[in-house]
Amino acid sequence: MNWSALAAIAEMLGAAAVVMSVLYLAAQVRSSTRQARLDATRELATRISEVSLAVSASREMGALLLTGGGDYEKLDEVDRVRFRGLMNALFRGLEQQYLLREEGALDDEAWSAVEQITKDFSSLPGVQQYLADRGNWYSASFLAFVWSTAGIESQPPSATMADQYRPISE
Repeated sequence: MNWSALAAIAEMLGAAAVVMSVLYLAAQVRSSTRQARLDATRELATRISEVSLAVSASREMGALLLTGGGDYEKLDEVDRVRFRGLMNALFRGLEQQYLLREEGALDDEAWSAVEQITKDFSSLPGVQQYLADRGNWYSASFLAFVWSTAGIESQPPSATMADQYRPISE
């Protein structure tokens, strides 16, 4: 056998090894992408479950959601802070899912749930008041999405932090 034939065989084996490596890498990337989507879906379920559990575990939290969701201004100053915390937990999770969707890491079925939850909550007048006050806590693109699901073309002006966290009057 001559050296040219050996070199050709070695080159073919090397090319085959490269092809096998690329195929293996593609399979790993596909698997990783699938796992990221599953993790994102689980994160959504966990976040929504935590908020739901907080509301259902306490009659007081249920009343807070009912009152605050109906009219944010009816809450006293302490309950308004608590309502903001509850809504921030919910909307922060929804925002994470929105951003994952923008990156293509959330499948259509999970996204459909995010859209429906966002629509249901953002349609409540008290939640709209919360978002008007605290919308600047979220990314502009997510907030635009939230307002559009609520059927509102633009965000109302927000109050300042000092307006919202003034000392409790006696």
